[in-house]
Amino acid sequence: MSKPSVIIVGSGAGGSVAAWTLATAGHPVLILEKGRNLFPNLGGDGAIGSLFGNDDIKAGRWFENQDPNLEPRTFRTQQQAANGVTHSFVGDVNDLPTTVGGGTVHWDAKCPRFWRHDFKGLSLYGPVPGANVADWPLTYDELAPYYDEVERRLGVQGDVNQIPDFVLRQAPRSRQFVMPPNPLMYAGKLLQEGAAKLGYTAYPVAMAINSAAYDGRPRCNSCGYCSGYGCPINARGGAAVSFLHHALHAGAQLRSRSFVYRVELASRSRAAGVSYLDADGARHTESADIVILALSAIETARLLFMSATADHPDGLGNRSGQVGRNLMFHFFTLGFGVFPEQVHGTRGPSTTVTIDDFVGPDTPPLATSAGLPYIKGGICETGGTLGLMTEAGIYAAFFSAQGAGGGGSRHKQAMKQGLIREHVSGLSMVGEDMPQLANRVDLDPVVRDVYGFPVPRITRSAHQFEVVASQYYGPKLQAVCAAAPGALASGWIPVATIAETGSGNPLGSFAVGAAPTAHIMGTARMGDDPSVSVTDAWGRMHEVENLFIGDGSVFVSAAGFNPSNTIMALALRMARHIAGETALGPPLAAPSNAGLPNTSQDSGGTVALTAAAAGSAAVAVGAARRRRARSRDIETSAKD
Repeated sequence: MSKPSVIIVGSGAGGSVAAWTLATAGHPVLILEKGRNLFPNLGGDGAIGSLFGNDDIKAGRWFENQDPNLEPRTFRTQQQAANGVTHSFVGDVNDLPTTVGGGTVHWDAKCPRFWRHDFKGLSLYGPVPGANVADWPLTYDELAPYYDEVERRLGVQGDVNQIPDFVLRQAPRSRQFVMPPNPLMYAGKLLQEGAAKLGYTAYPVAMAINSAAYDGRPRCNSCGYCSGYGCPINARGGAAVSFLHHALHAGAQLRSRSFVYRVELASRSRAAGVSYLDADGARHTESADIVILALSAIETARLLFMSATADHPDGLGNRSGQVGRNLMFHFFTLGFGVFPEQVHGTRGPSTTVTIDDFVGPDTPPLATSAGLPYIKGGICETGGTLGLMTEAGIYAAFFSAQGAGGGGSRHKQAMKQGLIREHVSGLSMVGEDMPQLANRVDLDPVVRDVYGFPVPRITRSAHQFEVVASQYYGPKLQAVCAAAPGALASGWIPVATIAETGSGNPLGSFAVGAAPTAHIMGTARMGDDPSVSVTDAWGRMHEVENLFIGDGSVFVSAAGFNPSNTIMALALRMARHIAGETALGPPLAAPSNAGLPNTSQDSGGTVALTAAAAGSAAVAVGAARRRRARSRDIETSAKD
């Protein structure tokens, strides 16, 4: 008897893990990916190729990302929404790569685990005024075996013996990592010494980068083009090279350039398949017994809204009204130090050490005075800097803000000296942000993409929780940098707060409120109660029994950690349940024969300058990871 067929929409962190799990279990699997395939020989015999290179220019030409001029998103704040503003920004709003492998084609491959307390925030710490805090319907200990397996397949490096005891109490590990850490970057070593002086511990970060040859891929050569870039030699693990490649070997089929625009239903409570556009714009429909959505939290919510029917008038599976809500991006805070010597912040895989001393929770007077029961920070990626083209743009903006045009010869001299690139390094804290009902995704009523479909609209404002946390932890980040050997100057930048308000931003009001974190969570949270959640603990939608969500949409909280490892662990757990390889959870209903037929139809230099420029850099590029599209700042009113 053949096993149920599966369509997976999206080939990123969750989709590729699910594809590998189900294909190796014998299910017929079809992966539909909107973007291109930039990995020659993916799924073939021999080594996987790569069309990526050490190239700063590709990033500005949307090589792996969607072009925000053709496929924009829109943005507004909560206050603007209350005032009837349709949107105030059109362009790149926290876009992720739209390509085979999704966001993991240019992630920095940090693989921290969520902590035990992250899964039980409401039970342990109580509610936060103005936030939608809830417990997850599972625990760390239930997810731990899936973390183990994901990390083995990715090839995550690290050293359990160097992880502080307080971390292992919250995120215990049953075994050593599959390979040792990379050599410490010099910038990270300096900041590690600074942290130690203050009683903090900077230790080798868990990351899916080969310190030795692994899974047929070479070791990292520390080229420096890591976070925000595709790996030219595939030394970095990820969705495509670690999971999808093997899924294709197991018989899964991949169709790139396939834009799914609707989930089709066989009945009110059962999906029949999906409809999509191919690279030529032709419309197709594919049927399957099971459909998994893994497009990322913004795009999955968008697809659910575009799949509305008479039975699901407010969006597919949205009787609770929770689809699109509780959107979380993380809230970044930066600390930086200026050094007289070259610190080689680009000689390595983005960063090689992390500090977890600021995860929290903490209850300082600053929180109490703001009416908060506690605050939390997050993991601190330690020792990075900026790339060449980013630095050039920062200087141009800095000199322009001083009334000096683009800077001319002063700009050239700054570039020769590498004032930021060679002499500045620091810490980037991935701050936890609160889920809020008003932070949401819906469909913009005006703006359409190049295909004629409504684009996702993001409504978002920071909660006082993350603003106060940034104010509290920021000086601690600066203190670490100031204590590093040789530091001449130091500072901290509440980069997310500045992006939120535009206040103090020497570069103007670009993308206000749309800080580019590349971390997107929430919009279809999991839970046991269908009245306040979208899926159950396995990612199955409460209202559509054979429709699953396998991406960051299901997150109940953001925690203070990079989300990809948790997305993959949840997707593995979900797929094992679908395959019947776990005795936990309710069984899947037998597939219906009322599917859709397959169809196809045609359709139409000084320290002061360096420190100031470093501050401008933080404001301009957030965590120095992402690029921002040309935007149209618009403020229009509409009756929504």
